[in-house]
Amino acid sequence: MAGKNFDKNWFKKWFGTGDYLELYKHRNSSDASKIAGLITRTLKLPRGSRVLDVACGNGRHSLIFASKGFNVLGIDLSRYLIGEAKKKLRTEYSRQKDHLKFEIRDMRNIDHRNEFDLAVNLFSSFGYFEKDSENFRVFGSIARALKPGGYFFFDYLNESALREKLVPSDVSVRNHNAVVQVREIKNNAVYKTIYIVKNSPGKGNPEVSVFHEMIKLYSLEKFKAALAKSGLDIIRTFGDYHGKRYNKHSSERLIILARKKKQ
Repeated sequence: MAGKNFDKNWFKKWFGTGDYLELYKHRNSSDASKIAGLITRTLKLPRGSRVLDVACGNGRHSLIFASKGFNVLGIDLSRYLIGEAKKKLRTEYSRQKDHLKFEIRDMRNIDHRNEFDLAVNLFSSFGYFEKDSENFRVFGSIARALKPGGYFFFDYLNESALREKLVPSDVSVRNHNAVVQVREIKNNAVYKTIYIVKNSPGKGNPEVSVFHEMIKLYSLEKFKAALAKSGLDIIRTFGDYHGKRYNKHSSERLIILARKKKQ
């Protein structure tokens, strides 16, 4: 699965489908509200503060921040996901249209400078590139977009716990379709192959779609060094969306609050 035929641009295909949203649909509302609540309780930013949601997907977190009175820009590389976010903004979230915008952008090259009070990167939306240098370019890009003294809230998986508790495979049913997920850790990355078996009435055999995910695994120490190199200092860590203390071996998440150096 993690061999030489693995597509390094897997995210362009996977994040461009409704299958991605369907697979992670169960996490959309509850987890988004929890992490947004943790962020707002911790920072207590004034209404009207500017928030940058990096790799915003279909906008689930961006919409929550906008509803709390912030002016939000959500960016993502996926044209499909940004399209879905804009659909929400035109319909059930139309009340937020003056406080929320979505743009198609590569998080390695954010075209904003010293504009935002807070940047967030949530739900392990990081580590998609094979080279460490490419992944850590994201931190530099975010740092440049922040105002001096601005905050960066980074929500990532806990690589130590994942290595100990990785589930090699599982089978589930989503929207009447069978989903098989196969995982392995190799070269300091977790690779996932996702098989979606769809019922196809009138077409005979079921339709099988295959997608891939790859996320590089980094320790807190590695993140600390990379963030510092980009001018971002860690000021607090959390181990879950409720704000519990981070524990290397048992925490569900590694959540980092960093701050851009004041000039």
